[in-house]
Amino acid sequence: MDFRTVLGTTNIRRLLLLEQLYYQHDGLSSDQLLSILDCSLPILLNDIDLINSYRSELQIVKTKGLYYIALDKSISLGNLYANFLNMCPEFQIIEELLYEECENITALSKKLYLSSSNTQRYLKKVEQTFAEAGIELSYRPLRLEGNEGEIRNFYYRFYSERQSAFESTLPKLPSAHYHILERYVQEFVEVNQIYQKYVFQKRLIYNMYISFWRIKSGHTFPAEELRTETFILPKGLSYKMLRQAVRDGVDLELTPEMVRDTLWLTFSDAIVFSPAHRELALTDNPKYQRLFTQHYALVEEFNQLLGNRLTNVDQINLATVLNNDFYLCNPHGKYLGILWRNRSVFLQEVSKVYSRGVQKVKDIVEHFVKRHHMYQEDDFVQNYVYLLITTEVNSLEWLANQDPRLKVLLLSDLTPTEESFLAKQISEKIYGNFEIVHFEQLSGGMPNLWKELENYDCLITTGSSQGLPDDYPVVVIDPFMTSQSTRWIQEMISNLSKQREQAVTE
Repeated sequence: MDFRTVLGTTNIRRLLLLEQLYYQHDGLSSDQLLSILDCSLPILLNDIDLINSYRSELQIVKTKGLYYIALDKSISLGNLYANFLNMCPEFQIIEELLYEECENITALSKKLYLSSSNTQRYLKKVEQTFAEAGIELSYRPLRLEGNEGEIRNFYYRFYSERQSAFESTLPKLPSAHYHILERYVQEFVEVNQIYQKYVFQKRLIYNMYISFWRIKSGHTFPAEELRTETFILPKGLSYKMLRQAVRDGVDLELTPEMVRDTLWLTFSDAIVFSPAHRELALTDNPKYQRLFTQHYALVEEFNQLLGNRLTNVDQINLATVLNNDFYLCNPHGKYLGILWRNRSVFLQEVSKVYSRGVQKVKDIVEHFVKRHHMYQEDDFVQNYVYLLITTEVNSLEWLANQDPRLKVLLLSDLTPTEESFLAKQISEKIYGNFEIVHFEQLSGGMPNLWKELENYDCLITTGSSQGLPDDYPVVVIDPFMTSQSTRWIQEMISNLSKQREQAVTE
């Protein structure tokens, strides 16, 4: 599940409009948009006018009957999501719940300049969505309670998606204090020989910030789940600077126990980013042992699917990646997201080319989550598929090479050099296990061509399909590859590969 459910109908429709136009580079007609958005033409036009009035860097334009989205090169889809998280009152309320500065609905409505009735209505939607995730919204003061790790991780995702610039825009955090957090995290990572990756260090910074506010309101991470040894806490200048920043920013007196609480991602084994840490977690953390064993079994299935291409180290590292992603999930709630669906969209786009490979990986993941009684909703399954495919970058090509090899006949009236170039384009743009053969026969007419086609699985031609057998797979293309011809050829190759594989198994 994601937190789009807290948005009103109008904002959901406008967000969907932007997403559809962003990913559909060929443009969409009014009729297509009305069908997708399920609204009237006046409403669609009003939405477009309103979106265009927000900022000049983002405009929805109409050309030759089709709508497109025109973005300045400095703007991305992430900026669109950040705008929604900043502007929508539902998400403004969610942010206020972190700081617990509003005793009741009246105080919250005054702070956000909303009416009491609207504030109550928004709050009820937020409460219901959190409840589905296993998190409780409590009153006096307004606050969130439940699995502390999941709440903190939720706010990390929230602020990550809300960031619209390269540099952090965390509220209530002066730039100087951000750099103090950054310096302390860098030293912590260095002295403990943790994998030095920008995204991991940024995550630690964000989680420290979120954790200080949760601690200030009395929400500490369970001490029994945190390691008290093994990792070194820097105690030099960076610690002294952090202590002063914490005193100034959240009015707390910093202690080593508090630092461990804010660095709970590492001290609880929720995120493991070094071989030494992994070995330690596998030695004395029963939860980590159990989940790692389950995920390693999934990796073994994945490796078998790939034809046993992964080394033992590859499999261990991949199991670690999967474990890091699942460890924080609350088995009594639902898999949480905010607005960004980048992993799902990635798979949708990849499936246009690698549909059979993606489906094979999805099949083993669905079996895995059912076997271990994990989340079985689409977002969670797709998350595993995404991690498996992207962690091993050659996986889809390896899967393609296992398909029965197809023989593709290329028939054109191009010169030999032009035809060779066209064949190269097809080979580079089309996913599958196939070889292209050039047609060299001149005599015999159509009867000879029919006989020749029996030696091949399909035909690609720049001519015409007229006179060919009705059930013979053929794609007619221009003397060059277009997005449409690429899609047609890919669909033909994928369908033939599936049919051949089914015939072999039956």
